[in-house]
Amino acid sequence: MKKLLKSTAFVLIMAIVAGVLVGYGVKLLPADAITVARETLMAVKKATGQVIFFMVPLLIFACVTPSITRLSSNVTSLLVFTMVVAYLSSVGAAFFSLGVSQYFVPMFSFGAQAEVIQLPKEPLVNLCFPTMDTMSGLLLAVLVGLGVVWTKYTAAANVLEKFQSMILLLVRKILLPLLPVFVGCNFALLAYTGQINNMGVFLPVIVMVVVCQLVWIAVMYMVASVYTGRNGWEVLRYYPKAYFTALGSMSSAATLPFAMECIAQSPIVKKETYDFTLPLFSNIHLCGSVIAEIALVTTTYYVLYGVMPSTLSLVIFSIVACVIAIGSPGVPGGLNVACSSIVGSIVLGGQDPGTFIGIMTAIYTVQDGFGTACNVTTDGALTLITDKKVSQIEAAASEQ
Repeated sequence: MKKLLKSTAFVLIMAIVAGVLVGYGVKLLPADAITVARETLMAVKKATGQVIFFMVPLLIFACVTPSITRLSSNVTSLLVFTMVVAYLSSVGAAFFSLGVSQYFVPMFSFGAQAEVIQLPKEPLVNLCFPTMDTMSGLLLAVLVGLGVVWTKYTAAANVLEKFQSMILLLVRKILLPLLPVFVGCNFALLAYTGQINNMGVFLPVIVMVVVCQLVWIAVMYMVASVYTGRNGWEVLRYYPKAYFTALGSMSSAATLPFAMECIAQSPIVKKETYDFTLPLFSNIHLCGSVIAEIALVTTTYYVLYGVMPSTLSLVIFSIVACVIAIGSPGVPGGLNVACSSIVGSIVLGGQDPGTFIGIMTAIYTVQDGFGTACNVTTDGALTLITDKKVSQIEAAASEQ
């Protein structure tokens, strides 16, 4: 029982429950107290988020760069392989969502959206300092790693190994304790604004999206098992902690430390593989988010116009969205924000997308955690697939 109470998954679930209760409780306060409570929640969320998102690029650099130096043989081909695998998974997920949405969405009936409270763009007390986005951290890690490999600079490789140990310690001491606070504040604000109430209006489509995401997780682990000849369950069984972390944080980047902690328990994946793949996939592999994006574009179009969008426009949107997913912001709702620029031109035929995006964003925000959880969990299957490629590269190098 003590082990359960101390587990990260339990702490995060409690943070979500506590956050929702606090959010609804804030509405019952006097007007002045509501303002103080709202500003406090926003400030704490912004401050903890700033620290977390500042440390994530450091973690990416600390994990990816040494892993490239360890995988010195044919590392370029491995990079290409991982990007192709990530893109194929996202495209497959998009087409799966497209097919399911076209069949089920016309069967649903949707009521009016609940009104939501608009939050100020920034809290009054605003901790803001320069930080590096996750794609910049990833690019820097790849370039430095390749530079060390190509120059055979062993002294730098040793320093990078020490740097990794230092950053991992900082993550355990600082980032991980802050995450439940960030998650709790996030859900408190969702409850306060009333965005959670919209889950009831669009519950059928949200359930459809979550089921599709769970099915895609199962499909990718089955594909990984067949491709590698290993039991994918020996990876998936360790992922609940990462799943619940992603569900609460709504960020693949913020969940990265937990994902690495989970997959480290698997006996069938090598450390040099997941040190390399997980930071990479957290930026370029958003299969769960793509499933939600395609389903919600279809749903919003149907709600506004009473007919389904053309299949051709959805196919084109799916392909482009999967490209945009590579490096979309590592923050809650990143893919939806990135795709909002192409909705009008591809799906709406040049019409003003303002109302369309407003409805989509409201639904997407409510389910965003489930999409992120699917992204993170499926990364384990892709890592298992990549691990076989690593073994093949190592075997070929040993024969030479």
